[in-house]
Amino acid sequence: MRKKTITLRPASKVFFGALATAVAFSAFSQPVLASENTAGVSVAAAQQNEGRKLSGTVIDHKTREQLYGVSVAVWQNGKLVTGAATGFDGEFSLNVPSGNFEVRVSYIGYKQVIIKSGNIKKWDGVEIVLAEDANQLETLVVNGFFAKDKNSFTGSVTQIKADELKAVSSVNIVTAIASLTPGMQLVENTMQGSNPNHVPELVMRGMSSFSNEGQSVNQPTIILDGTEISMQELYDLDMNEVESINVLKDASATALYGSKAANGVIVITRKPIKESTLRVSYNFTGQVQIPKLGDYDVLNAMDKLRYEKMAGLYDGKGAIDSQTGLPVQYELDALYNERYKAVMAGQNSDWLSQPARNSFSHDHSLRVYGGASNLRYELSGRFADTRGVMKGDYRKRYNLGFKLDYFIKNSLQISNRTTYQEVETQDSPYGTFSQYVQMNPYDKMYNADGTANTDLAWDLDNPLYEAQLGSYNRDGMRTFSNSTDVRWDINNMFRLSGHFNISSEMGWGDVFISPKSRTFKNETDLTKKGSLTKNTTKGVTYNGNIVGTFNKMFRDESLVSLAAGWEINHSESRNEYLQAIGFFNDKLSFIGNAAGYPASSTPYGDQAESSDVGVFLNGSYSYRNRYYVDATWRMTGSSQFGANHRYGHFWSGGAGWNILNEDFMAAWIDKIDLFKIRASMGYTGKVSFSPFQAMTMYQYSNAYEYKNGIGAIPVTIGNVDLTWERTMNYNVGLDFSMFGRRLNVVVDAYIRNTTDLLLDKSKAPSTGVTTATSNLGEMQNKGIEFQVDGYIFRNKDFYWKLGTMGYMNRNKITKINKALEELNKENEAYSDMSLTPLAQYAEGESVTALKLVRSAGIDPATGKEIYIKRNGEKTFEYDPADKVYIGDTEPRYTGNVNTGLYWKGFSLYALFNFRLGAWVYNTTRVTKVEGSDPKMNADQRVFDDRWKQPGDVAMYKDIADSSRPKQTDRFAEEENTLTLGTLNLSYEFDEKFCKKLYLRNLRAGINFTDLFRLSTVKIERGTNYLYSKGFEIYVSATF
Repeated sequence: MRKKTITLRPASKVFFGALATAVAFSAFSQPVLASENTAGVSVAAAQQNEGRKLSGTVIDHKTREQLYGVSVAVWQNGKLVTGAATGFDGEFSLNVPSGNFEVRVSYIGYKQVIIKSGNIKKWDGVEIVLAEDANQLETLVVNGFFAKDKNSFTGSVTQIKADELKAVSSVNIVTAIASLTPGMQLVENTMQGSNPNHVPELVMRGMSSFSNEGQSVNQPTIILDGTEISMQELYDLDMNEVESINVLKDASATALYGSKAANGVIVITRKPIKESTLRVSYNFTGQVQIPKLGDYDVLNAMDKLRYEKMAGLYDGKGAIDSQTGLPVQYELDALYNERYKAVMAGQNSDWLSQPARNSFSHDHSLRVYGGASNLRYELSGRFADTRGVMKGDYRKRYNLGFKLDYFIKNSLQISNRTTYQEVETQDSPYGTFSQYVQMNPYDKMYNADGTANTDLAWDLDNPLYEAQLGSYNRDGMRTFSNSTDVRWDINNMFRLSGHFNISSEMGWGDVFISPKSRTFKNETDLTKKGSLTKNTTKGVTYNGNIVGTFNKMFRDESLVSLAAGWEINHSESRNEYLQAIGFFNDKLSFIGNAAGYPASSTPYGDQAESSDVGVFLNGSYSYRNRYYVDATWRMTGSSQFGANHRYGHFWSGGAGWNILNEDFMAAWIDKIDLFKIRASMGYTGKVSFSPFQAMTMYQYSNAYEYKNGIGAIPVTIGNVDLTWERTMNYNVGLDFSMFGRRLNVVVDAYIRNTTDLLLDKSKAPSTGVTTATSNLGEMQNKGIEFQVDGYIFRNKDFYWKLGTMGYMNRNKITKINKALEELNKENEAYSDMSLTPLAQYAEGESVTALKLVRSAGIDPATGKEIYIKRNGEKTFEYDPADKVYIGDTEPRYTGNVNTGLYWKGFSLYALFNFRLGAWVYNTTRVTKVEGSDPKMNADQRVFDDRWKQPGDVAMYKDIADSSRPKQTDRFAEEENTLTLGTLNLSYEFDEKFCKKLYLRNLRAGINFTDLFRLSTVKIERGTNYLYSKGFEIYVSATF
């Protein structure tokens, strides 16, 4: 029988068929239809409409595959009459009433399409074709436990599709997420630069915990297909596996995670397996990176000699050599003349280029998949070799995965995924880049025989000598993971789903220092030269959850959705460390060749184990797609707390109003697509400390030997009253779209109040330990974030899209205590030892506040700096207690502007990032200008605006004064930056061309990254590892 084909207008790409039915039947979605028995239609009404039956199949336009979970609903006189969802074979069948009616066909991510009954010529075997529309907004929010319809969602969420990620970067998923999420900050580490072995950090809506060592305690929770993963696992994730990302921000969106939700949640969904014949998908990315040396403006050889002479290095000051009896000035003049002649002969070593390189990296991923309606399979593999812009380093990734999906039609789905991942890294043997910045350009880098020159001016060590040795720093990690997901559609109202994962990992690290290294230049004992430090890590984690959902729609078009769930998590790990010394040469770096162990470092180890269990309830109600309320409660118990506070309770409540569906908006229905306001509030929590802090732990040591055995000393003093960090979240938001989604606006404002902050509190020495973890302090973050995008022009073959997003966050400490005051005193005492100002916490100020002593500049009469005390008095005596608030190191405003052009398969995308109003302490001016050591190279500005004699008005002290300047606001600057982060050009080949190559689709492109950076502050960046710019060439093909 020949089938009639109805081709629908393009609709957006589907997340996947398994979640599609969630829109129709999940307890947490607002479906566009419900099935016949759950739509609130009475039995009598159903019987009355049994006169005619409409049946058919819904398929994908491009792949011709049957689509599972498509909603097919019948509406008459503005009311829902009946409906159904397509099965695994894409088929549907439903009874339709007599008279005129509409059939509304909807699919996740697709525009709703209405078919008038008068246009239906055949009622049996209708083939409905859905085509893609990449511009359609996503309609489903995935929170890691279940799916919710975005139209009724009361929380704050940013949704990112795979194509959007790849437009920003084809290899760095962390950077892409930060660039596409308002309120998400990629923490910039100006020391590590573009180091491929540095795992980046993310912070969302400001810092809510104190930290002196990175921002790991402020990072969001990351969920991959229902399993929590680390930031490193996200960093090493294959972007080609990703289907979509949902970034959950406020309490209404994250409360289901309870104690893990305070910093937000990133939920990642991998690509589903579609029903098809055998398919092969291959993705290649080749990346070229070029080091950025423009941040460094050091002296050339002649200028360096001039600087040394002005700084007094060649001034004997009348001293007499005790051995020769001659003036020291003779030797200094001879030394200067020798170096001057070498410079005049052309000696001007380019030290900066020695550790740097233009690097090439390549990433390959292969996916083989297919299957029928009841059984589908996928085999995937990946190899990536990433090389940085400093010689000798690498990061290699190996992945292998297998997934199997089994379906029982309209009833049961079982999925199992097994993955193996291995990561190997090596740091550059050339050391830190700052070593090369210090080297004098009049020194030769190599001897005539090619060996590194070790006879350098002023007894400096040649870092190139170390690079030629056999020293290395390598580590790696192997991870094996198995996940099983089960979903049972009991009937059209009830669903039961479960997820279980078990993962094991083994890591290792080796750091070898050659016995020839200058590290041991003062060591005469050969049995102590050379060292090897080894560490091994083993860990096992498992987690599981069971979720039951209920969904019912009533005749008054109200929907009640309920869910209950249970979750368990367990992790344990062991770390072992060992150091050996005494190696004959570099080739004998095996630990069995060591002469012994250092007396000060015996083998040691540590272990950690923690478990938590939780239960949660969620309920939502919507009325006529106008009014929405949502509530969540979760209780979590954690082994990391004592018996007094082992269980924590977290909750949220939210409400939304779809103003567009009100009667008074009827006149705007053709112009406005979405007009919704929403609000939420709730408590979320955090566990940001290592296990065993609630109990007193001891360590045995043979240093405490007694008659009947050895003794032990406490490692931690347990705090049984330790409790959860809790954050009270308030959020209001607006979602607005008009002109057929050509203009879209999302605005959110929030307040986050965090209490019971966890800090280390000082303990009396008699306890045997110096600190113990306690709940101290309170903090607030408040801000606003927005996202606006729209089409300047759009038709079938061409569109131009323009968008911007940004956020402002203000952080404030609302309560300080004695522990923070003690930390302030400790930081103040060590302030002179730190290059950058250490934190000084105060109520009403930010945790990232920059505090410095105010300066009145350089005294024209004496050349000394004049300091301003807190009471306004001027003095020559520096006192760190006089530090005052200067500004905040976090920018006042962060955002980006993006634009995209499309024409007949060609796509052009550009992303500009900007940061405004961040205060920086310019360490380059502190160490390479005024405080520069004349025996090392300096910044070109070392000669500028110097005090020379009484009466001079200058910015900097006498050039002969090489002492490090004190921490004053003379070196504080407000920084504004603009970068072109991405410029992406791609082309998708048409169907005819692909068929000639026996391909289903083919896409290729080039992506330029970090092309330029403009800043109001000139400061050296990438002091340990250089920053880079470059381009990526990528090809994606499906056979």
